[in-house]
Amino acid sequence: MEVVLMQEGHRPEGVSIHQRMLEMVEEAVLADELGFDVYGQGEQHFARYVACVSTPEVNHAYLAARTSRIRFRPMSSNLLPFNHPIRVVEQLNALDVLSGGRAELGMARSNNPYTMEGFGIQATDTKRYRDEALQVMGKALSQESFEHHGEHYDIPERSIAPKPLQQPHPPLFMSATSIDSHRDAARFGIGVMCGNTSAGWEYAQECVDVYKAGIEDAEPVAGYVNNCLAMLSTAVNCDLSRERALEAARPVAAKWMESIMGIYTNLSERSPDYAYLGRIQLLKDRMYDLDYLIDCAPYITIGTPEFFVERGRQIHGMGADQWLLRLDGMGHEENLRAIELIGREVVPELHRLPAHAASTPPSATVPGVAADRA
Repeated sequence: MEVVLMQEGHRPEGVSIHQRMLEMVEEAVLADELGFDVYGQGEQHFARYVACVSTPEVNHAYLAARTSRIRFRPMSSNLLPFNHPIRVVEQLNALDVLSGGRAELGMARSNNPYTMEGFGIQATDTKRYRDEALQVMGKALSQESFEHHGEHYDIPERSIAPKPLQQPHPPLFMSATSIDSHRDAARFGIGVMCGNTSAGWEYAQECVDVYKAGIEDAEPVAGYVNNCLAMLSTAVNCDLSRERALEAARPVAAKWMESIMGIYTNLSERSPDYAYLGRIQLLKDRMYDLDYLIDCAPYITIGTPEFFVERGRQIHGMGADQWLLRLDGMGHEENLRAIELIGREVVPELHRLPAHAASTPPSATVPGVAADRA
């Protein structure tokens, strides 16, 4: 099973945005050295306190020059209602060339009403934007030249340059928090990042099962089927002492739960497409109870290396191909300590777990470059 490090620039009080951006460079370089498979930053806008990453495509290009093997994937990023799909593909292809074939693409439709308002997008429209943008990107990535005439995009025949280094194109992923979105990702034939696991283990398993069943009958939107499910854990910390791990991560978990409690509740009232997010209210009375949150779902993961290995095996047993760890916000030294501990004691153990399905087909390779996906 592969291990993914996710960050969004969550910073403790007193740390500037400029400082946090540079700290993340060191943390990503360490993850590369320690064998993490993928690194990604989530695209956030107008979120100065909980997150400060608004340009993951720029940050990833810089990190590609500082690393040698780790792959780069935007997480819950390239928010399709706010980014033109042609520009998304151009940026992806450029990163793939400059990184030596280490680029991936993670997409989402946004789950933040504050962001939607800033870009003038209605909650009722995001799914239609997402679906049409995926059609445009699929054509742009799999055809020498293409055209598209739809509700939101009217594109005459054009050819994208540069083309990606990976052939037929880099792997595509979509963030999903609802059962329907997992079903959609499977139908599109793209990987899925399972993000609403705060709803409990049973809900998380249902998400996995719906995706794995649907991917068997996929009609790929692009050049091939990318059968890969990544399970998200957020507010992550690992330490030799469980008590110390909890102490360091407690402020991060509290801030995160407060944030999503407000965002999800607000959004669930704005559109039927987001009504399911209202289930977050079930956690309202326990949102500061870390022991409960850790036990009730894979969403919050804090503990010793042994606990991480055990939980990683549990997530793998559910059918997940990757474990996505949002490790952020505790302070630079604490982040580095946790990344090193996971890299040295957890990643090798999880790499020994067999793959459920190839993340990319044999054809999705870099010509003349041996793939390193260990």
